[in-house]
Amino acid sequence: VLRDDFRQNPTDVVVAAGEPAILECQPPRGHPEPTIYWKKDKVRIDDREERISIRGGKLMISNTRKSDAGMYTCVGTNMVGERDSDPAELTVFERPTFLRRPINQVVLEEEAVDFRCQVQGDPTPTVRWKKDDADLPRGRYDIKDDYTLRLKKAMSTDEGTYTCIAENRVGKVEASATLTVR
Repeated sequence: VLRDDFRQNPTDVVVAAGEPAILECQPPRGHPEPTIYWKKDKVRIDDREERISIRGGKLMISNTRKSDAGMYTCVGTNMVGERDSDPAELTVFERPTFLRRPINQVVLEEEAVDFRCQVQGDPTPTVRWKKDDADLPRGRYDIKDDYTLRLKKAMSTDEGTYTCIAENRVGKVEASATLTVR
């Protein structure tokens, strides 16, 4: 005997790259009691890979990578046949990281200043700037499409620490640089 209905179908999971992912499954009732294996994108998963372990109904992937993302199905099997669970999606996001951080600058009064900040991540991070842990004074600065902070004419009151903050749903990073005006 092998029933159709799974006692527990796997559910969608979202993790940040590097974190473990766990998908759970309880196969349908059957006689003999069914065993399970897992498929990713319709291909059977090899649990001999060191990052993957299957215990009971659980599929555990340690240290997830972008390439682990996909549709996972649990398959219950005994001598009568096989049953596929509902598919569950594993989404692997990446925390923001800096490709380029702002660097400390010393300029003369009236000179232009550019602080650069380049980030990557999935989903694409939002980027904002602060000065001395407060919002930027309005009207003094331009922020370009590539998140470069531009100050057209430096004044002594512009001295301070400028911080680029990048954030997405799985993480947040900050990088700071100082401006000295002579």
